Amino acid sequence: MPDSGMPSSLQNEPARVAESPGRNAELYLHADVLLCMRREITEAAGNEVFFRGRLAAGKVVEVDTLARGNQAMTPALSRQVKAGEVVIHNHPSGNLTPSDADLRVASLFGAEDIAFFIVDNPVTTLYAVVEPVVLEEVEPLQLDLVEQYFYPDGALAKALPSFEFRAEQAELARSVVTAFNQSNFLLAEAGTGVGKSLAYLIPAALWSIRHNQRVVISTNTINLQEQLVNKDLPLLTEHLGLPIKASLIKGRSNYLCRRRVKELGSELESGTGADDAELKDLLSWAHSTNDGSRADFPSLPSATVWEMIASDADACQFSRCLEFGRCFFYRARREAAKSQLLVVNHHLLLADLQFPPDSGVLPRYEALVMDEAHHLEEVATGYLGEGVSQIALRMLLNRLVHRQRDLGLLRRLRRHLGQRAASTGGKSAAQADFFATLAAQVEGETEPAVLMLAQDLEDHFSAWRDILVADLVPENEIIDGSFKLRVTAKERAAKAWNLNLAEKVEAFIDEAQTVLKALYSLARTVEKGLKEKLLPDDFFEIWHGEFRAAGVRLQDQVDFVARFFLKMSARSELIAWIEVSGGQRRNFKIVLAPLEVGPLLEDMLYERLKSLVMVSATIAVDNSFDFFINRVGLLERSRSQLLSSLIVASPFNYRKNALLMVPRDLPLPNESAFIPALALFLDTLISRVGGRSLILFTSYRAMKSVASICRDSLRRRGVRLLLQGEGQRQWLLAELKNNHETALFATDSFWEGVDVKGRALECLVIVKLPFKVPSDPVLMARLEYIAANGGNPFYDYSLPQTALKLKQGIGRLIRSREDRGVIVVCDRRLVEKSYGARLRSVLPDSDLYVISGGEVVRRAAEFLK
Repeated sequence: MPDSGMPSSLQNEPARVAESPGRNAELYLHADVLLCMRREITEAAGNEVFFRGRLAAGKVVEVDTLARGNQAMTPALSRQVKAGEVVIHNHPSGNLTPSDADLRVASLFGAEDIAFFIVDNPVTTLYAVVEPVVLEEVEPLQLDLVEQYFYPDGALAKALPSFEFRAEQAELARSVVTAFNQSNFLLAEAGTGVGKSLAYLIPAALWSIRHNQRVVISTNTINLQEQLVNKDLPLLTEHLGLPIKASLIKGRSNYLCRRRVKELGSELESGTGADDAELKDLLSWAHSTNDGSRADFPSLPSATVWEMIASDADACQFSRCLEFGRCFFYRARREAAKSQLLVVNHHLLLADLQFPPDSGVLPRYEALVMDEAHHLEEVATGYLGEGVSQIALRMLLNRLVHRQRDLGLLRRLRRHLGQRAASTGGKSAAQADFFATLAAQVEGETEPAVLMLAQDLEDHFSAWRDILVADLVPENEIIDGSFKLRVTAKERAAKAWNLNLAEKVEAFIDEAQTVLKALYSLARTVEKGLKEKLLPDDFFEIWHGEFRAAGVRLQDQVDFVARFFLKMSARSELIAWIEVSGGQRRNFKIVLAPLEVGPLLEDMLYERLKSLVMVSATIAVDNSFDFFINRVGLLERSRSQLLSSLIVASPFNYRKNALLMVPRDLPLPNESAFIPALALFLDTLISRVGGRSLILFTSYRAMKSVASICRDSLRRRGVRLLLQGEGQRQWLLAELKNNHETALFATDSFWEGVDVKGRALECLVIVKLPFKVPSDPVLMARLEYIAANGGNPFYDYSLPQTALKLKQGIGRLIRSREDRGVIVVCDRRLVEKSYGARLRSVLPDSDLYVISGGEVVRRAAEFLK
């Protein structure tokens, strides 16, 4: 019998008995390759070994071992092999006739232009199941295109009267061209003002046009996405004449579902929720929108209402849906398939990785440009883990039965049954009886169970919260009712966890299982009615699909709660924590996240790419990318010279236009006198410079404390003080831009993405060095991991992370060649601690003055006069 190349469980029928085919292996394999493969097969005791081979002139000239002994990991193997390469494996029996399993695998590889060979153990005979593919030679982009577009007499200068030649921009563009040409990875830091977006967009567009290959552009912030879509890409098509089609890609849940809109509209017409103004406005817009995306609605709808009409993969009827041809989501996906440049955000990019190529939102791609790449580890930590929250559970139960609105799947079914029962004619006695039985089951069993859990949900989570606060969370880590608790073996061994908390969690699970039993019972009843033709119209089949999807999702969430609290031991590769939010939007969230994202990114992202350009204004520390490379799993590629790097500095003249100062007489941030002294200093500084200030804090508590001291005083001096949280982000920034006698106090999210040019912002204050809160669960776990592996947690992780955050904050001030202003760091650890030199390495190229607070105020006023 020939070797199957697959476990017997994966074969549909016994392999065929045949004479062993094959040719002399030397015709396909270089002599060195023959020796290497024989050695590997011998070391594997003659068992199956899988090799990747690289071809030159039709012959395999290099191999490396992919796996040993089992081909069940074929999908993983395919991610490690590129088009034009070959997969080789041995049949220990010596019979090279491919089995059905071999042929299935060969067809998968062949579709990707990957050859597939079978050899015997001595590697003397070879059977080419799929012959090598001679790929079309890639015609590289010429480096002189940089001169054509970016030099003083180039296309940009001719198209834009305001264009300024920047050598840094041209250098970055040249490196991007090289990365595309060589199918390589590029890591680049481009300082503020370099013009990095055009430096990668123009090469990406030219590459896509020449080779008819799709390029994905990923950003972290909406601001940069809007700049690319509304400003930079139109420049390429309208002013540079590049025939490029680009699309902004959004996740499925950003689009409304026309079928769900119709169903909700029918319920409102029947009188249900007819007085609900938000629902009526949303449905009115849904019938007139051309885009169908949530952002197109005049004011963002509440999450609860939007969820009622949002497109959902679990509830989708796909091509069976009557609205499929007009579906907003699939229309956007069809447009994406026609586009050469796809603009996405990091969240969608990483969420899409959890689907096989071509199965998610994004069509297949092999070239990726990631701007704002410094966020990669943070975003990957969130998207490559799993979690359940109180809000998500409540929304899921609302989908079944909405407590405040007379809506939901169960009530929709009950109303439809009532309408069918009331209609005359067309019903058999059996149908009438079945309708009555089904309605009674919904009203008497399923709906009451769901409503009871929805009603008890807040009590369940409140009980868990109370136990944690009483026994497991230190009092000083609870701020306004909010806290994060890392869950380790210590917490799981605590009496409060194993007795009190476990008892309360089990009570929730028991009640949830009652609901699930009721849901599955109802689903079986509907299935019976569909099978026996007792539920005749399309409504019931569509309803059943959406209902089952909701039940499966609830089952998954309940199972995760049980696993997290009751069945799970501490696992070294995962970080577990509980996150509780107080205030108006109370929430309780349990999370599992990967300790290291690098191996996951290699397997899920890097392996599918030919070219990757990662760029940011803040990604290097001490002129080195080592920190970032280690954090996101690029170390091996860097060592193998598959990753090149580049640092181009900002073209701005900081020595002339920026004044950097540290007040030497302020208390240290951990001293009790710091807040009142800081408030007095800021009151004086801001009033002397006439507002026009952005004050960056590291905590809400400190921000509010300082504001409460100096707000009235600033008002009397003619300065209006705004605080983050007092309005939407865009409104706050617009007020800062348009009203110069304004100061804005803000925290974490304002440390980047703020672009206020001109005199509206001339004073930037960094209140405290932005070290992460030491009790943050992710930080704690990673610091412990580094220490356990012989590293220095502070110098290897905390310090470079803080340096990058400091660089981001300071980058908020000088945004153009004409900008000028003062930067004040109110934390003298910057100059007094030994580690301060490493932090100072990320400051702009300008003198740093360590002077008294009074002198800081005087010099600032003089500089800005």
